[in-house]
Amino acid sequence: MRFAKLVCATLTACLLAGCSVSSMGADVETLLRAPQLSGQTGAVQSALNRYLGVNATLRYPASGEFLSPFLFGDWDGDGESEAAVLYTSDASTNVWLAILESEGESWRVTQTIEGLSGEVETVTYAHLRDAESLQLLVGYASAQGDRYLVAYLYSEGALQEILRQQYTEMIVADVTGSAETQDLVLALPTEAENGGVTLNLLTNTEDGFRSAQTLNVGQDDYSGCAALHAGTDADGNPWLVMDGWTSAAQNSLATSIITYDSETGFLGTYYPEGVSAGTMRRQTTRYDPSLLSTDIDGNGTIDIPRELTDGGNLTEPMDSRLKFLLWQDYSDSAGGNFCFGIYDSEYRFFLPLPESMHGNVTVRANASGTGWMICNATGSVLYCELRIVDPSEAGSGDYLRIATIGSQQLQFREISRYYGLDAADLQKGIVMFE
Repeated sequence: MRFAKLVCATLTACLLAGCSVSSMGADVETLLRAPQLSGQTGAVQSALNRYLGVNATLRYPASGEFLSPFLFGDWDGDGESEAAVLYTSDASTNVWLAILESEGESWRVTQTIEGLSGEVETVTYAHLRDAESLQLLVGYASAQGDRYLVAYLYSEGALQEILRQQYTEMIVADVTGSAETQDLVLALPTEAENGGVTLNLLTNTEDGFRSAQTLNVGQDDYSGCAALHAGTDADGNPWLVMDGWTSAAQNSLATSIITYDSETGFLGTYYPEGVSAGTMRRQTTRYDPSLLSTDIDGNGTIDIPRELTDGGNLTEPMDSRLKFLLWQDYSDSAGGNFCFGIYDSEYRFFLPLPESMHGNVTVRANASGTGWMICNATGSVLYCELRIVDPSEAGSGDYLRIATIGSQQLQFREISRYYGLDAADLQKGIVMFE
């Protein structure tokens, strides 16, 4: 199970960094070769315990793509995979990071370094300096709730910090268009309410990996950063999408798009043609903290949700649970791609609907109270029923499972045929949110 999580996390990290699996296929194979060996993590842990003289307590990251205390990769760029382990021992309450190199079937600890706190918020790695070596990125959480990111460089048998920075959110992405290295973008803590969000771009330069620029986004609008996302525009150029809190209570969000000008070397806020800063904020404001931007249609461009007042009719009690949303990626002057549908705030999933239903649909509760019915605008024609039930209550063959939500099933029953509204269409387009 640990290995399965590591495979998924590694592939996801490559995609988020703007790399295709095919273009980094050899690199991924190198990274994953060591974990494929049976008992490898056990051998690494045994070597660490022997080195310490006591049994180390493994420290699992609280969030992020990598949820294991073990990471394997070519940290020093020598073509061989090394191990990294997060742990604590009786000698210190802080987390420590150990680097181990393989010696045949066994492992040897070469370096250890003390972290900044007793909790690991997140851990990942990236090509920050060159295409061969990987640098470890560890986010630490303090007792006061502050986050600190440390980037570690392992070179010639020595482990050192090359970055220590307080942050609120981070992303590894191809921002500058480099073919060999990746960039790091940090959202820095906001000092004043509605003071905007300061983004810090760190990239590889002739002088090494360093801070290249800071950019304040949303002055007078944002009270903090909720999430950062990497994607591309319609021409494949890299850009960032930032979801920001528009209130100190963190119960409302809006979104900004950040681009990089390769000629000037600077980040800037992007507004589509005919869309002002105020319009962008109003269009993207929503009041559910779960509604973060995402690539809703899988085309590589990040889509931003907009809550609609003209999406259709929601009858009681569904009007307090459901929202009509329009996802838009703003990738070109025409506004980019759109995706219309319904968001269920109780179970946190988005269900795409045919665009022809926009403004011409009524949604009402079903008879059993387990879900809802999708009807025409007047409610006189029933198109389908969606319900959420325990698998033991699957019922007759009229219902088809289109998703699993926790221990329950989201089921679909067609009543009247409507083009684009069948089980296959919904199953393909449904998106779950945390």
